[in-house]
Amino acid sequence: MKKVFSAFVCLFLLNSCDDGDIVVETFDFGSVAVQKCTNNDILLKTSDNQLMLLNISPSFFKNEETPLNTPRVYTILNPTDIIYRTYSGSVTSSSICSIIPPSSPSVVDEFNVKPGGTVAITTTMIPTVDPTSLSTRISYSHLIKFKNTQFSNNTSTLSFPDYLFGTYTSANNTLSFSFPGAVPQNCSDNKIYLKNGGQFLLVDLPTGSYPSQAGTQTINLEDTAKVIYRMYSSSVTGSNPDYSAVVACAGSAPVTPIVLSEEWIASQGSITIVTTEIFDPTNTTVIGYKHNLTFQNIVYQKGTQSFTHPQYTFGDYITN
Repeated sequence: MKKVFSAFVCLFLLNSCDDGDIVVETFDFGSVAVQKCTNNDILLKTSDNQLMLLNISPSFFKNEETPLNTPRVYTILNPTDIIYRTYSGSVTSSSICSIIPPSSPSVVDEFNVKPGGTVAITTTMIPTVDPTSLSTRISYSHLIKFKNTQFSNNTSTLSFPDYLFGTYTSANNTLSFSFPGAVPQNCSDNKIYLKNGGQFLLVDLPTGSYPSQAGTQTINLEDTAKVIYRMYSSSVTGSNPDYSAVVACAGSAPVTPIVLSEEWIASQGSITIVTTEIFDPTNTTVIGYKHNLTFQNIVYQKGTQSFTHPQYTFGDYITN
């Protein structure tokens, strides 16, 4: 009678009584963060003895904000695209990311995704300005959801109409706005720039914005008067490409391995230009003009996001 009663209790509670095994009914990781392996493109979450990994192309995690209600969508093709595992003990990322995985803990159970569901990725771009230095950090967060997915371990199947995998931050690009010792150079008569490594700050104003006479003028930014910040990087680890002025001035697609990581364009705000005369050593003949540029309330924009710099000193541009 006791055996019959015990069997009834097991069925009532929907728990397995086979040798103490645990039946997985959902994948619960709480609020743990999504991690990325440093040596490959696998994303994963771990919690105690649980691990879940997502292994799809990094092209779905571009550092570009997705349009409203239009996520990037990957259709699941392979059982190895998403895997859930339980282990014999506490698990870390090294169980997946290490070239030679540790022998312990060992895998106790594994659920593989069935082809047919989708992964939806919504990318948000978040600029954060340091109020003192004006250095601006650009973060890209990817909200990852599984849609209409099924997982199987050959003995049971779990279905999820909508499962939140979590948020993965792919990049924190820093626009330094720091150009120590840099002297403004010109692409053309009306476009000048500052350069520091792969970072360029360009001022593109209408012809005649740098007059041949002393005075002060304020130019409001618009379609024909812009400030552009470009940040370039290398697609090849360890390489040190020449971020030449030709690349920055052209504004066209860079040549491999140079990649345009960030481009923020300001068409709001104003530039004050104070022009003074430069005299020869005898202080009698004007030999040039110094144009001091200061930005006020410049609003940089990329996609739907923007950030504002209340004031920024560009520096002195010399003309003959």
